[in-house]
Amino acid sequence: MTLEKNNNFNLLVLGRVLTNFGDSVYSITLMYIAVSIYNLDVSSLALFGLVSFLPSMISFLFGSFIDTFNNKKMLLVLLECIHFFTLTGVLITVYYQFDYTVLLILHGVFSFANTIIYPTQSSFVPEILHNDKEEMSKSVYIMNITNNITDLSSNLIASVILIYISTTNILVLDVFVFLLSILFFLRISNKNITKNNKKAQSEELKTGVKFSFQYFWSQKVPSKIVIMEGILSGLTTMIMRIVSIYLVVINVGVEFLGVLLAFQRGSEMLGTLISSKIKMVYKNFFMVDYLVSGIAIIMIVFVDNVLFKLVLFSITFLLIGMSGTVYGKMIYAYYEPQHMAKISTVISTISSVAIVTCMAIPMVYDDIEHLLLITGLITVLFGCYLLVFDKNSAHPQKKVLSKSA
Repeated sequence: MTLEKNNNFNLLVLGRVLTNFGDSVYSITLMYIAVSIYNLDVSSLALFGLVSFLPSMISFLFGSFIDTFNNKKMLLVLLECIHFFTLTGVLITVYYQFDYTVLLILHGVFSFANTIIYPTQSSFVPEILHNDKEEMSKSVYIMNITNNITDLSSNLIASVILIYISTTNILVLDVFVFLLSILFFLRISNKNITKNNKKAQSEELKTGVKFSFQYFWSQKVPSKIVIMEGILSGLTTMIMRIVSIYLVVINVGVEFLGVLLAFQRGSEMLGTLISSKIKMVYKNFFMVDYLVSGIAIIMIVFVDNVLFKLVLFSITFLLIGMSGTVYGKMIYAYYEPQHMAKISTVISTISSVAIVTCMAIPMVYDDIEHLLLITGLITVLFGCYLLVFDKNSAHPQKKVLSKSA
């Protein structure tokens, strides 16, 4: 059965799109609420950011649970219900102006559900697609395209409707979005699904949580790339948080931040659209990606022409958009379906730790041009490393860990 004719996969994608849309609208609205209604200071806003990342930093603890869960459809529904009820709680808290501590707690619960739902979907996809590697690879492209379109549209819609609609009405709308996603997930049929949980459970009883990291490291090529991607994701997040300062440094003006972000989103989208044409070996792709984007970032610091800087910036995010699809395909190619949630949660933990660490760097060193230069140099070094390391490990190899490991 092809992806287009797989009703379960289509329902999963629709539910995921609604989840992404609702999450994006919630995130933008929450920041508006925190600043405009509760008048929170910088330290309180930072606390909200930390609460968002904490579940991801410990998500590896839940990978085994997700893989061995008997009914992933109902787990998705349960997590969406948590989204629904916590968002309803946020709505009530804002309407009655309860203390912001209540808002912080609800945000923590919402973030936890958000962290768990994505590895659950990653683990459910192989079951829906009967562990067909080719179909799983195609699904990554479809997921990335829909995610990019959803992110673009939801950010635009949320920004516009905040001008014309009250925050409580936006939250009411968002509550219904999550209710609709619950209905889509409920329509997924447990028929024609290949259960991987029994095999994962039999292994997990003997290996425990420790197995998640052992299995992750068993594949040297993707595990090394995941570490590099996590570090670069942290550095990129850090740069994008302080990029407004760089605009001031080069005498452009903060008012052009929206233009810069538009080029970022547009470049990522274009990269995602053309990513399906990439046929390179995974390691080779990331080698080229890091070398080109690293050099582009370094050149941003040294060139004076603002238009040329924008072109280099766009090239970097074009490659980031391309790498998202290649990255997802690589994970499905190297790791077995019954361990997909374990791998997803380990990746989430690595990325979150790197992001939180990098976000702390500007607190002790705030020279934006030097930070850009360091980011570019690290990216190039990663590309050079992939150029020389273990050329015999370019293709996926099946490795089975001993159950007593």
